[in-house]
Amino acid sequence: MNKYLLITLCLLVSSCSTEPQQLDEWRVSTMAPKYYSAYVDILLITGEKKQGGWRGMVTKYTKFSKHPNSWEGRERYSSGYSIQSTELPGLLYIRWHSLANKKTYNKTIKVSEDIRNKMREYHDIRCGYYDLLLPYKNNILLGLAPDGMISVFLNGGCFDNELQFKVQAVEYKVVDDFVYPELSEEAQAYVDEHGVPTGIW
Repeated sequence: MNKYLLITLCLLVSSCSTEPQQLDEWRVSTMAPKYYSAYVDILLITGEKKQGGWRGMVTKYTKFSKHPNSWEGRERYSSGYSIQSTELPGLLYIRWHSLANKKTYNKTIKVSEDIRNKMREYHDIRCGYYDLLLPYKNNILLGLAPDGMISVFLNGGCFDNELQFKVQAVEYKVVDDFVYPELSEEAQAYVDEHGVPTGIW
């Protein structure tokens, strides 16, 4: 084959590149303990350069962990906000309503340079049924506990939750006529029996 034609083909086909693709899409997702529904209404994200940011409402109800007293489970991507940018987050602001105890919390969370470095680190790893290359830990997962504790995890398509740190949110005063959505019958029955524990998440 003509060497110039080969060079042209290599430029067109990404598999010929020896350099890993730069991380240019990432997510901020949320999860609540099973039965302890969280209603997230505000998510603000400031870029690491602090010159701009993104705003999005995550969802009415977050995804649940596998067990009420833990953060096990892989349900994390469909309850998130996707950002297409090579700039990574510097600050996150989140406000959510805990339906189990009818409280509202808010918190500004600083994303450290260490976490951003972990997000940018390339891993030559494939997984899943289609053996896809998913080389980045590109999802920041916020575990929202009903006592206001936030567990900040890092994960990705081929990576399980890795706890980075925990931070306590503060209670937010809602307007007097605010009506909290009802829990499902199953969740309400569980909360009625077990209550809303604190300090276990």
